[in-house]
Amino acid sequence: MIKIKLKKPTLVSFDKNTGLNCKISHQTYVEETLGLKLPVKFSLLMSLTEKSEDGKLLMPVDGIKTSGKEIALEIGEINAHFSRTSQLAEPLFGKLKTVNDSLKSEAELKSIFDKYDNAEKVYAKLDFMSHRNLLSDIIKSKKIEGLNKINAQYHVKLVRSALTDFILESNKYAQGELLLWYPERKTLLEYRNSKGETEYSGLTAEVLNSYSECAIKLDKYLTSILG
Repeated sequence: MIKIKLKKPTLVSFDKNTGLNCKISHQTYVEETLGLKLPVKFSLLMSLTEKSEDGKLLMPVDGIKTSGKEIALEIGEINAHFSRTSQLAEPLFGKLKTVNDSLKSEAELKSIFDKYDNAEKVYAKLDFMSHRNLLSDIIKSKKIEGLNKINAQYHVKLVRSALTDFILESNKYAQGELLLWYPERKTLLEYRNSKGETEYSGLTAEVLNSYSECAIKLDKYLTSILG
């Protein structure tokens, strides 16, 4: 049985009682082989906890670690990886809409589609999550034999869960900002949660690769429905 899972980034919290977070937009340059210096833009998030004798927070900054060539190259690679990853949601959304469109004419599913195309909702304007919920309702109805056969090969509950997680993470990637956490030298994603509060999650190559792999597997699943 095929399982699809998504590794989500770990939430990072800061104790506001012991220090202060300071975000600084930054730009450094990398020497290219043709002699041109290309700018690499990024933001630093510094957790200030050390204090001077008079109680003021100190801002210890190592120029090499925050603006040197090595860190610029590292940030450039992370930005490129993140950019590629964040572009995966739109094609998958398109594939999901195509799947639902292909099932819309099935008479057995009329009552389900009516829930998503009425006075309160317009089918043509459904967002990613609404299309996910629609497909989930179709799957749970077990009214389409061909779809039942495909789902017999998958751990369907995990597929639905993975698609939900993928959509939620894609929203963070779309509106979030990459930060270099100094001095820990870790990559964070800053975004607003559903309550409008600022949150930070740790981004690693493992997390981004999992997101990419999840997109590929979900796309394969949706493609199998289309035949």
